[in-house]
Amino acid sequence: MRARGRLDSWPSGHVGWVYSGVSRFESGATTFLAAGAARGERQMFVADDPVVEQWPKHLVDRRALVIASVTEIYGDTRMVVPTSQRDTFAAALAEALSEGYTGIRVAADNSSLVDTPDRLQAWLGWEEVAERFLAENPVTGLCAFDRSRVESATLAAVRGTHRLSMSD
Repeated sequence: MRARGRLDSWPSGHVGWVYSGVSRFESGATTFLAAGAARGERQMFVADDPVVEQWPKHLVDRRALVIASVTEIYGDTRMVVPTSQRDTFAAALAEALSEGYTGIRVAADNSSLVDTPDRLQAWLGWEEVAERFLAENPVTGLCAFDRSRVESATLAAVRGTHRLSMSD
């Protein structure tokens, strides 16, 4: 399913999103994560160079909102290993559930994870595993890609791995 339009009402599940520019990602991620907070989900924001100080301190301090860099979640090489990533998110989910959250909601700028042919192939393998993991668990994922940093052929490939793909 492909959709265009306003992003003030985000769907659940495994969503692909093509956007333009860091400020647009941060704005969209904010509304996406707020929807998860309203559902009792732990929120996770993942970007290349996240600025923790721009997020509500009280949410970060009590870990209702986890801010992480792409390398913290996916590794220094940015070469995604599907089974390792599943384990990473399964551990984050287990921790959230044990602390009383209803699930996790992850907004991630994945642009730097698909910037070479090898990284793209690794990413596509992860998307297959992620699709199953999200379908079987209380996890909502926003896989975001910056059209100013990702080639159009790559965007077409990653869009095809999501049941719902949006762009603005």
